[in-house]
Amino acid sequence: MDELVQEGTNIDFNKRKKIAWLVFAILFLCLLMSILYYFGVYRFYQSTDNAYIQADVTWIMPKVSGQVIDLKIKDNQYVKAGETLAVLDHRDYKARYDQAKSLVQLKEAALNVQSQNEKSAYATIEEANSGLQAAQADLNRLKKDFNRYQDLFHDGVITRQNFENIYSQYISAQAQLSKAQATVNSSKAQLGSLQAGRAQLLADIENAKASLNLNQVDLDSAQVITPVSGRVGNLGIRLGSRVTPQTRLMGIIPENSLYVQANFKETQIEKMRIGQKVQLKLDAYPSLTYSGKIQSFSPASGATFSLMPPDNATGNFNKVVQRIPVRISIDPSPHQDLIKPGMSVVATVDLRS
Repeated sequence: MDELVQEGTNIDFNKRKKIAWLVFAILFLCLLMSILYYFGVYRFYQSTDNAYIQADVTWIMPKVSGQVIDLKIKDNQYVKAGETLAVLDHRDYKARYDQAKSLVQLKEAALNVQSQNEKSAYATIEEANSGLQAAQADLNRLKKDFNRYQDLFHDGVITRQNFENIYSQYISAQAQLSKAQATVNSSKAQLGSLQAGRAQLLADIENAKASLNLNQVDLDSAQVITPVSGRVGNLGIRLGSRVTPQTRLMGIIPENSLYVQANFKETQIEKMRIGQKVQLKLDAYPSLTYSGKIQSFSPASGATFSLMPPDNATGNFNKVVQRIPVRISIDPSPHQDLIKPGMSVVATVDLRS
């Protein structure tokens, strides 16, 4: 009987010993596989769940103040670049534009009158020059007659009365020449005054056109135009709303502007490089996997750009591992429309790529 009990005990001990060795072998195999996986695969990847979908949001703000009289879009609507989003009350801007346009027309009409006056001044100068030439010719003729009559008077051929008569005509011709020259000078001075007035008018026209262009800009700005194509979000106005240039009307998420901002620990980025492949998994869609590439690294840690950066020189020092923001581009995917800014992401960088 004792021998049977002893034999049964030995069988149970051997059985437990085999199970223990089997468990030990399995654990050793798992440890070995883990070591192999770490050195063969895991150490070539860096991962973080401190990552979020971001987008370069375009905020739409009006250039002028006014009341919304027409709202052409709805929240979450897709819009194309150049499309009108809203129309502001533009009656005041239209009146100012018409007034500036009338002023330009008035200045241009004054310039036309100025041109006609200049043409008249040129004609007056030509007429004065003709008179000057005639007076000069008459003076030259009388000068010759005066010289001849003077010789004849000295020779006693003519009387003093005849000599004095030709002398009077000669003096009168000199006076007429001086008068003609003064007329020419006066006409040229009048032309110079008109030309100076033209410069002033041209400056006034340019000023009026600049004012017209400014009013044109204000009038055109009454229509709020989207500069990019994308989807409307955060629509903050309604029909009849009063807006100013400081009012955010809405935000637009441009097409192909999505990216991931992943905050890696400073101890993880040693072997990271721009262009390395990244696997992206969204918390909202765990069954889908997206791919991307490292696009750039932040020039400083996230704490540096915070409103109250830490001051480690105060004496109360606790070392904290800092996070470095890394921008990751997202490769095109059939499920691209499912990605929304603000979603949480798990980013895994392949250091071998």
